Amino acid sequence: MRIVGLLALLLTVSGCASERSIAFIYYPNHPGDGFPKTYQFAAEAQKECSRYGLVAVHDWDSATEFQRVRSFWRCVPR
Repeated sequence: MRIVGLLALLLTVSGCASERSIAFIYYPNHPGDGFPKTYQFAAEAQKECSRYGLVAVHDWDSATEFQRVRSFWRCVPR
């Protein structure tokens, strides 16, 4: 039992057992072309999650003040 507890503690401290998430903040009415488009968010999230051997899944979007939209992605096991 001590070994299992020690292993769980090591995983928790190392961050391997924690959930990973990615958030994009964008302004839909922004006139400039220098910002990534919303269709590029999936590829960016997938690239970030694949660094840890996980798959990106779209979680939700939220509209906030100043016409800002946040898009959240979770990294889940394959």
